[in-house]
Amino acid sequence: MRTDLERDDFIALLEKLKSEDEAEVLAAVRDLNAKMTVAGVTWDDLLMSQDDAPAASDYSNEDEDEDEEEDEDEVEQTSDDDDSDLNPLSAEEKAEAASLIAAIRGMEISDLTKDELKEYEDDLEHGEFEQMDLRYLKALKARLSA
Repeated sequence: MRTDLERDDFIALLEKLKSEDEAEVLAAVRDLNAKMTVAGVTWDDLLMSQDDAPAASDYSNEDEDEDEEEDEDEVEQTSDDDDSDLNPLSAEEKAEAASLIAAIRGMEISDLTKDELKEYEDDLEHGEFEQMDLRYLKALKARLSA
């Protein structure tokens, strides 16, 4: 399971902020914060003002070509970082992941987070659990424990 910010999951958590149940709201806030922390984004990265939004007429073919070249450079630079996220887990790390899942499950968490934990367990069982997933669980547990 990838821990990247997925729009639908993010919106589902934002929708939970309307709940009358304070515990559900708090769990959603913690989930949002953990996802943003792991993804390395801030609210400023996620939200832009109308003044910052590019107009369709602002782009020319030259700009698009330059953007594509820059994107290719960024992909080359980040591919090395991404490889470390895909390294297999050691037996110790697998045990740590299972322990984190159990600990988080014992906390007050949203239904969405419970579903995510089930997916992580399945990934762990099928050898699809990655380093970035372990980092996410560590950050989530730390945030929920705060």
